[in-house]
Amino acid sequence: MNLKILPVFIIAIFSFFTQHSCSDDKVADVKPLPEEPDKNELPTEYNPGNANDIDKDIKIVVKGASASEHQSGTDIDKTIDGDFGTLYHSRWGNQTTYPVVLEYTFGEDVDHIDYVLLHPRKDSNNGRILNCQIFIKSRGSSEYSKLGDYEFNGNTLPKIIRFEEGFSEPAAFKISVTKGTNDFVSLTEIEFFKKSSSILESLNIFNDKACTQLKDGTSLEDIEAVNNEFVKKMALAIYEGVYDSIRIGEFESYPDPQIIAGSNKTSTYGYYDNVTGIYVKWGDDMVVFVDDFVGDMALRVVDHTKGFSGQDFILQPGVNRFNVRTDGLAYVIYQDELKHDVKINFATGTINGYFDASKHTNEDWNDLIGNAPYSYFDLLGKYAHLTFTTDDLRENTQDAERLIEVYDSIVYLQQDFMGLYKYDRAYTTRSYFRTNTHQDMYMYSTGNRTEYHKGTMPALCNHNTVRSSPWGPAHEVGHTHQTRPGLKWLGTTEVTTNIYSLYVQTTFGNGARIDVEDMGEYNNRYEKAFTEIIAPGISHAAHGDVFCKLVPFWQLQLYFARVKGYTDFYKDVHEVIRINDNPQSPGQAQVEFVKICSDVAQTDLTDFFTAWGFLTPVDMQIDDYGTGQMTVTQSMVDEAKSYIASKGYAKPDASIEFIHEQSVSAYQAKGTVSGGTAAVTGNDISVTGHSNAVSFEQHRNGKLIFIATRPTFTVPSFATNDKLYAVGYDGNRVELDVK
Repeated sequence: MNLKILPVFIIAIFSFFTQHSCSDDKVADVKPLPEEPDKNELPTEYNPGNANDIDKDIKIVVKGASASEHQSGTDIDKTIDGDFGTLYHSRWGNQTTYPVVLEYTFGEDVDHIDYVLLHPRKDSNNGRILNCQIFIKSRGSSEYSKLGDYEFNGNTLPKIIRFEEGFSEPAAFKISVTKGTNDFVSLTEIEFFKKSSSILESLNIFNDKACTQLKDGTSLEDIEAVNNEFVKKMALAIYEGVYDSIRIGEFESYPDPQIIAGSNKTSTYGYYDNVTGIYVKWGDDMVVFVDDFVGDMALRVVDHTKGFSGQDFILQPGVNRFNVRTDGLAYVIYQDELKHDVKINFATGTINGYFDASKHTNEDWNDLIGNAPYSYFDLLGKYAHLTFTTDDLRENTQDAERLIEVYDSIVYLQQDFMGLYKYDRAYTTRSYFRTNTHQDMYMYSTGNRTEYHKGTMPALCNHNTVRSSPWGPAHEVGHTHQTRPGLKWLGTTEVTTNIYSLYVQTTFGNGARIDVEDMGEYNNRYEKAFTEIIAPGISHAAHGDVFCKLVPFWQLQLYFARVKGYTDFYKDVHEVIRINDNPQSPGQAQVEFVKICSDVAQTDLTDFFTAWGFLTPVDMQIDDYGTGQMTVTQSMVDEAKSYIASKGYAKPDASIEFIHEQSVSAYQAKGTVSGGTAAVTGNDISVTGHSNAVSFEQHRNGKLIFIATRPTFTVPSFATNDKLYAVGYDGNRVELDVK
């Protein structure tokens, strides 16, 4: 008899006799015992195993440390105290003496080091190591040997120094820093590690280091033979086809956004394009398998409830295990100027999901957003990346495809307007939109992102609302795109950003804000700007209303793009600003803009810019997120006029300073202005019987005092001898009959 079934047989016989009495008339039913569950029952879903089955790399204890210099209170011991909130810093002021040498020694119990992590400070860029030489010394050696020269990009990611053949019998490690950001040297922590090799044999059943595919012919018996329970559990899920596909991703490298921002003279685009859809909880041990890749790479876990930054972990080919001391979403940070890709397997962590317009449709949306456990959720388009609050997306987003399409359009339209496609300068990462953590801020633009108050989410999560009222996000992305300093000089931070806002707003089929927004005493901003800047002849810089100051910038678009058909005008203006040397002062930037526009249009625009006060001398302080001096001298004005005159450009055949949305057709038709009748009731004026008028003027004692953009308008006062005129596209004036 088979000994394995003998106990079951005996139990069954015993059960039969205990249940069957000799006095019974019939035999009692014998109930079979439940089968013992198979301890290796195949999974129907994947639940990560115990991360403790994966040994961490071994952190090496540093025996001692020294530095050639330090600032009091920030000595070298701060780099080995295990506290990422403290740091080493070289001497303050202008006292740093290069090279700054940082030296670390090891005890005789240390037999091997595989890699070193340098952790730059995150609270400031001061002192981040940019250039250095690395030296190592083994026990038994009296001299250091040079490992190599290193150049870092100055971002916040940890820097890794690898010993390809290993550093055996280490005695000392030396960093000789030859350049740091702002001529300082700082470092929060340095860590030395020896790789763990305990599970390498267990990974032999996989085709790749990312452990995403089993080798051909792998059987259940092969998997059962794996001696690491974590790996075995993952392999069984892959074998049965129940391993969550979102845990395996293909990720691309992209250049540091600062590089293309520097080339384009703009602010920076997003940092978090490589969305993983993985939510990490505080205290989680992450186990991440990574295929071979080129360069350096990190995983950043961002708690969006706390802010934009996060906790970084260097990723290396093969198995990576680390403990996360924050909650949040995980993003792969893989920066390289050349295009590479890498496969990564997130074997632990909770699935939050994400919406990618290239992969998902509205049919996926409800499941994705409905099952997301974290309070923020990612949506990816071609040009835009949203990380908005999950509850607001659930409640307000019925059409995720259209939502991300609208944000894509906002970004694309502005890039095209700037000539980034015409001149092959398009950004390599997406523009990043995020629900604001700091709820005392409404909307704002800053490095790598634009942010929005939670109270704006019902509107910003609804594609219909965004398309009909795109000003908020278009304005903030406009700040990202402001080409500086040539199109963003002192006093124009909140001005020129709205060239882009207006372009998006009107391209979406909405009225231009400066044309349709009711100003109470004025019909619109055009009327206010005409009356308060052109009529008194003041400097453009001296006016305090940013929307009034916006008018001439937008008029150039109306005239050249819509009247003359030169739709590339601003594309070409931006490119000249990008390739020209930067002006050395705000005043110079303003005057240079006049020259650039004239050169690009091949048109003498001195009359237009004189009317708008760009060529009016000014010397004043302006508060524009900080106080600065705005100076335009008469000699600067004379030089600009002389420069333009020397080109021999023709003047425009129109008085561009009066163009606005309602007069574009008159500029296109070039009709002759005719007079009419002006009915005056108190300060209210209504003009009838005119034709081809682009504006209306009020003169008092020969002086221009009011310019209207509509035939019905209200003036501050009207005197008996005041005269009213209808103005044509060419500046000709016809006096109106006042009743």
